[in-house]
Formats: sequence, C-alpha cells, structure tokens
Amino acid sequence: RSCRAMALSRACCLGVRAIRSVVLPGLQQLQTFSSQHVHAHLSPEHQLSSRQSYAQYGLAAADVVQQELEQYKVTVITGNLRGAGTHSPAWIQLIGQNGMTAKYQLGETDGGGFERGTTKSFTIDVPKDLGPLRRIHIEKRRDRGTILGEGWYLQQVEVEGPGRERTVFPCNSWLGESDCGGYVGAIERNLLPAAHTKPVDQYQPVHVQASGMSIPHPEKVVKYGMKGVNTKGFGHGGEDAYFFCEGRSKKKTLFGMGVADGVYMWRDKGIDSGLMSQALMEKAMHMVEGGTEDVFLVLSTAARYIQSEGMMGSTTACVLTINTTNGLLHAANLGDSGFLVYGPGNGTDLELKFRTNQLEHEFGRPYQIGHHEYANRPEDSDLVSFHVSKGDVIVMGTDGLLDNVSEVEIGQVLMQQLGKGASTSTLTQALVKAAFDASMDKRRMTPYSKGASDFFDMVYSGGKQDDITVLVAVCS
Repeated sequence: RSCRAMALSRACCLGVRAIRSVVLPGLQQLQTFSSQHVHAHLSPEHQLSSRQSYAQYGLAAADVVQQELEQYKVTVITGNLRGAGTHSPAWIQLIGQNGMTAKYQLGETDGGGFERGTTKSFTIDVPKDLGPLRRIHIEKRRDRGTILGEGWYLQQVEVEGPGRERTVFPCNSWLGESDCGGYVGAIERNLLPAAHTKPVDQYQPVHVQASGMSIPHPEKVVKYGMKGVNTKGFGHGGEDAYFFCEGRSKKKTLFGMGVADGVYMWRDKGIDSGLMSQALMEKAMHMVEGGTEDVFLVLSTAARYIQSEGMMGSTTACVLTINTTNGLLHAANLGDSGFLVYGPGNGTDLELKFRTNQLEHEFGRPYQIGHHEYANRPEDSDLVSFHVSKGDVIVMGTDGLLDNVSEVEIGQVLMQQLGKGASTSTLTQALVKAAFDASMDKRRMTPYSKGASDFFDMVYSGGKQDDITVLVAVCS
C-alpha cells in the first residue's frame, strides 16, 4: 500500500512539473529570424492538446504554480535536396524519462520556415528534471493553397540539454509530399536517439534479405501437439511470433521485422498469450507494408489494436524498420527479446556493432505489453536509430535464442556459415539449432545460467528450454 502511495505521489509530482510548462508566462513570444539562433514559443493552438496530454496526472493547469525552467537548444538541419525546404513552421515536443513537454513552435507562422540546406537553432524553456531524452515528436504544419513548399526533407534534429549533453535524432525523410519524385510522407514523426552517427556522405542504400523461423518448447510439442508455423514473412511457435516484410510501394524503400514472446503462464488462467503476440506482429507487419517507417508509431498502434480487440495476456515486443534508400534503422524494444547487428571487422571477422538492452523488472520478469494493471506501455520501450550498411547482419530473436546463445557464439555461427556462402534461411536454421542444442544441455554455461547464478547467488548451469524464434537479415 505504501509503495502504491509513493508511486501516486511521484506521478502527481511529475504531473505538476509537466503542466507548468503549459501556463508559464513569457513562452508565447514572437520570434525573429534576423539571426539563425532564435527562441521558440509554445504554440497556442497546441495548448489544449498539451493540457490533455497531462490529464493523466489528474491535475488542472490552473492549479499549478510557476516552476523553475531549464533551457534546451534545438538545432534543425534541413537536407540539401531539390525542394527540401518549406515555408511552414514546425512543432516539437520533447519526451524524457520523467515526463514530456508541451509542443513548441519552431519558425514563424508567416514565411519563417526552413530553407534547403540550412541549419537553424532554437532555444526552448522547459520544466526542470525532464530526464534523459527518449524520443522527440516533430510535426510540420499542414500547408493549404500552396503548390511548392508542401514537403520538407528533414535531415536530423540535435538537442543540447542544460548540462551540455547532446543527443542526435536522425530523420533523413520527407515530411509531407516531396516537391520532386512524388514521395508522400507523414507530416509528423517520432524521432529516436542515434546509437552512433557517421558523416552524411557515407549513407548508402541497402538491399535487405531476411528469413525467420519459430519452434515451440519441446514439452508443448509433446503435451499439446504444438508445431511451428513458418510461412514467408510471418510465423509463430508456442507463444512466440514474428514477421518480416517490405513496404508495398513500387520503389521498395522500406523494410521491417519484429518478434513478440507471449507469456506462457497465462495458460493457467485459460488465456493464450500466443494469440496476443501473433495479433501484435500481424498488425505491425500491415503497418510496415503500408509504408509506416516510424517504428514507435508501429508498435504503439499495434498495442492499441490488441487492446481495442479486448485480447488477454501479455507479451514482449521488438520491432525495427530500415529505410533502404539510406540504411537508417529505427528500433523499439520492450522486454527481453531483442536484436544484434554484426558488421565487417578486421579481415574476414564479424564484429558486434550493436545490441539491444534486456528490459526486466527483475531476473526472469521482463517488461511486457498486456491487459493487466501492471503491464508496461510502448512508451517504456528502448528506442534507438542508427545506420546499417553493406555487409551488416542483423540477428533478432526472443529469449529462447538470447538466453541460450551468447553474442560471441552467435557471431561464430554467422562467420562459419557465411564462409560457406550460406543463405539467410540457412543462417536462421543454424542459429535455431544452436539455441535448441544449448537449451537441452544441462551442463553448459549459458547467458541464462550466468544470470540465474548472479541473481539467486548460487551456482546454476544449463540452458533454458523455451520457444525459440530467430530472424536473420543480411544487408547488401
């Protein structure tokens, strides 16, 4: 009871800090573009939506007293492409670990937008203690009655906090309809922090080939007669599910894939979490096929869908998208599923370039989307963006893979198979076999046994029998 009271108190305090940004005086000041460094202001037409955003804290804006502010510097870089600029302003919202800001307008309403190839900086005053930035929401004003300037090619946004910490949020995409090429993009995007960056001139198009495979827990095969269902682009085994696909546009500029691991223990209450994980992945797949690159939007929309359908149970989720025109990868991970990226190293070796975190409340209790009151939300996901390039290999899996095979062992399997000219299907099958063999070995040291030994303060050995799902994507 006391824990719940503390949690409620903390939530209210966060609400107080967040709402004050809506009513603070002095934020609705006009801007000037006499210099490239300007001061942004709170957009009046977004104040209502901002108040609604904070309604979850149960406080009214009128009840909030003024609070100390911190200054953030926002730098917006517009691409140097034909038609990349726009006359329209934009709105930005910062989402941190401890809360979110209101929406701030960047640029003037009349003719103060973002010209091609420019870099413009703004300062915004936000409530103190926003916390580390998890994502930003950027929105371009919808133009009316114009022929040119409708689209905006946003290269990236850089945010510098009060402690001089700098976070890069790559975009490299059109917001709205491009002035050349006929590409139509969403006018608003969730941008994720870059894991690492490289010079713009090193961005290269990539072609992605992928394969996936899922097998159920051995006991489920014996007890329930379960079998893995693996079709082109979609599959499931036990409570695991996965997808991989391309966007349906003629130019094939988008690739996506994901995994979900439903919680088996709900079966004791007559609930099949496998249906939830399958529905989550199927909805995510349809969004990517429809051209949605915004991976946070993909995951959050899929989560809302299973909630609207009244589905019961809970599941982890990991989804990524790749813009194949420039290799920009966006990912959202919630729970202990995840992915690794290996790239060319010295000689013929592969080196690990990136690995997702394992998000757990405690050992063996991962973050998960679900119907119950203690379930997590898509907002709790780890979000990241970075570029992949020729020769990179992406391995995604549920904990049936990641608990049984280490990142070093995964790399060794990949190098061994790639040395034989293996296809993505062969790579996937080899990793599934490696994970299954390890899960059945009672004496083997595995990532799971090491974690259990540390958590329970006892010596534990052996793999963990589980559903196993593996996807492999090779970039060329």
